[in-house]
Amino acid sequence: MKRIVLLIFASFVFHLVSLAQGIPITGQITDQQTGNPVPGVSISVKGGSAGISTDSDGKFAMTAPAKGILIISSVGYVAVEIPVNNRFVINSTISTDNTALNEVVVVGYGKEKKVNVIGSIATMSSKEITSSPVSSVSNALAGRLPGAIVQQRSGEPGSDAASILIRGISTLGNSGPLVVIDGIPGRDVNTNQLSNDYGTQTIDGSAGRDLNSINPEDIESISVLKDASAAIYGARAANGVILITTKRGKTDAPPTFNYSFYTGWLSPTAVPKMADAATYAQMLREMETYNGVAPSNMTFTPEDVEKFRSGKFPWTHPNTNWFDASLRKSSLTQHHNFSVNGGSKTVNYFVSFGSQYADGLYKTADAKKFNRYNLRANVDVQVNKYLNVGIDVDGSQENRLGPSLDAQTVFNVINQNKPTTFAVYPNGSAGTGAFGASYQPVLRTTLDGGFDDDKRYRANNKINATLKIPGIEGATISSYYAYDVFFGKRKYFDHPVTGSELDKGAYLAAGNTGSEDGTAFLVPATDGYDPQLTDFYNNTTAKTFNVKLNYDKSFNSVHNLNAFVAYETSESNGSGISAFRRNFISSQLPYLFAGGNDQKDNSGYVSLDSRINYFGRLSYNFKGTYLFQFAMRRDGSLRFSKENGRWGNFPSALAGWIVSNENFWKSHVKAVNFLKLKASWGKLGNDLVPPFQYLASYAFGTGGVYGSNNTYYSSLYQSNAPNQYITWEVANMYNAGFESRLFNNRFSFNADFFYQRRSNILIKRNASVPGFTGISLPDENFGVVDNKGFELQLGYTSKTTNNFSYVVNGNFAYAKNKVVYFDEPANNVAWQTLTGHPIGAVLLYKSAGIFRD
Repeated sequence: MKRIVLLIFASFVFHLVSLAQGIPITGQITDQQTGNPVPGVSISVKGGSAGISTDSDGKFAMTAPAKGILIISSVGYVAVEIPVNNRFVINSTISTDNTALNEVVVVGYGKEKKVNVIGSIATMSSKEITSSPVSSVSNALAGRLPGAIVQQRSGEPGSDAASILIRGISTLGNSGPLVVIDGIPGRDVNTNQLSNDYGTQTIDGSAGRDLNSINPEDIESISVLKDASAAIYGARAANGVILITTKRGKTDAPPTFNYSFYTGWLSPTAVPKMADAATYAQMLREMETYNGVAPSNMTFTPEDVEKFRSGKFPWTHPNTNWFDASLRKSSLTQHHNFSVNGGSKTVNYFVSFGSQYADGLYKTADAKKFNRYNLRANVDVQVNKYLNVGIDVDGSQENRLGPSLDAQTVFNVINQNKPTTFAVYPNGSAGTGAFGASYQPVLRTTLDGGFDDDKRYRANNKINATLKIPGIEGATISSYYAYDVFFGKRKYFDHPVTGSELDKGAYLAAGNTGSEDGTAFLVPATDGYDPQLTDFYNNTTAKTFNVKLNYDKSFNSVHNLNAFVAYETSESNGSGISAFRRNFISSQLPYLFAGGNDQKDNSGYVSLDSRINYFGRLSYNFKGTYLFQFAMRRDGSLRFSKENGRWGNFPSALAGWIVSNENFWKSHVKAVNFLKLKASWGKLGNDLVPPFQYLASYAFGTGGVYGSNNTYYSSLYQSNAPNQYITWEVANMYNAGFESRLFNNRFSFNADFFYQRRSNILIKRNASVPGFTGISLPDENFGVVDNKGFELQLGYTSKTTNNFSYVVNGNFAYAKNKVVYFDEPANNVAWQTLTGHPIGAVLLYKSAGIFRD
């Protein structure tokens, strides 16, 4: 009896040990759909640490607690949890994760499953956008989208937006892509069609929706259309299209509150290393020696060089680093964002508020600063089971404040000033530098010499409705109306500035050598224009109306059809005025009423633009394997003559084949999990040209003074010779490529190859009448440019280990253009002919090498 009890006790202890230490388990993991073994599957114990992976036959062996739970996961498959339940053999199947297949991509006037997209479209998610703390959305695109060339040319607060090129430069005209925000075509990147020139200054703004005025935290996704997929935007699509979708609320979700804040310091990527005073003086002596200047007439003597080098004579021989004297090492930036989103069964909402602040690199931080405030409310209401109504309201205010001397000029004079001149004297008084007080960076990087105060206000409003047509499954009719307003005001006030100059003769005559204090010998030096003020005011409105009939239907999951036809019209109107006054009694009253009546001037402008568009698209796929898409758009633009060039047709055709859906591929090519081949052609347009060139027009000048009474008179002049036959540029685009995922979807490799011929480019005939004659001919549609290249995209997703994984993506793009036809004299020498060379090529002699003794 005792032995039986001991045996039962030992068995119980062994069972407890087994539970604690684990039991040996073997098994195999196979694909649920194909039945094939799946290698590299991660298997771990829930709540444990280490895990193992299946071998090439999908088999595994491990130790796990008898009552534990195994977590089986692999990239591209749905993770499963399996209880051990004292089993020694566990075989399991895993199913393909259709999340990636069902991922939706925003395309022109709609959405498509990513797997079915056959155009060349690059995308970014909200997570990718907000992971880069940038002030302008354009800067967040850098390096993330294959084929998008993003260049930030300025770090000036409020003017640091990047220029964007899609697949390089394809035209001798404007290369800016179109921006579409929540379905509303807006301002074209890199251009401002309604920019209004008032002489020396401008208000850079229009009512078109602006990529860089959006709060980055409001964006849900960005899609870039790079090939024939952009043809649905017709006459504005040749340079590519950037689609931005903002965030919206969620159905039947409690309110979610989000607050984000960051602060940082920005510094220049590189600052030129300038020569010090001694080096500059010595090099100047050497240059003058080579130029035959007599030693007695040289700017500096050997003694001067030594005094500069010693630093012991600061009152006569300074050693100025103008970058250090004028600029700080870094500038401050701060962002705040608050949002709330959620919804009930009938009402969804997303509301956000954002603010941004940035100052400049000037020593006086308040002299250059930028503030932006954004407010957005997107609301959707499900009125009944057929009707959905949405209202979007988006507003922004931007304030830019800086010195009256623009930043480019400031940096130019910093770079050109001499280290042997004074920025600041030893007693703290500002010098006048090499170009006088009005161009002395230390003085002009403050508001003491005047200011440039620029304020811009935007209000973008949209109401939309979608109606499911009763009795016709998959049929909807939708419409929206957008009304956008821009208002800008800018005050530019400039007045003289005063620096100090050392009376060097009197200072030395008093027995000083350069090391003694010279404060008593400093004399004021005033330079600059008399106080003068220019006020600018600009107001622009833009209206867009769209109605679309859509049909989306799948027939037994075999024939999948999506088609729509649409009508759209848009119109923008702008006006502006500027007023100039000078002879102010006091620089403390920068208002028009305080200026004198002599030489005063006023000017203004009006603008008008309008388009009408008819378009449609048909998308069809057979069993999700054979993909086809056809689109047609007919555009009419007020920019061109009604009789000769106002209307144009823009067709496109795309086709694709998901080879990996074929049975022969599944049976014989197991390493490549997904392969899609695609090709496209489209005819696109570019109407980024000055309007009304088909009319003989006259313009008013800003005025001039005639006679001796100092009265300004308006002037009238013929601004252009008409050409009634002008129309838009035409781009014929060809694209072919593939998308693939390999080795259990861990690797991705995509490639696109493209060719574009741009014709009808508007340029002037330089050979017929050379530009240097002063006679201006009208633009004509005769330029031709070719552009071709390729894009590669590689990605890797790691195995999940201990709830950790990582993703690595990279892309490479190459594009090269060539001018096929450009009006040039027939007898031009070869090395001075642009035809056959890239746009912007420097036409010089071809080098034969470096001459050597």
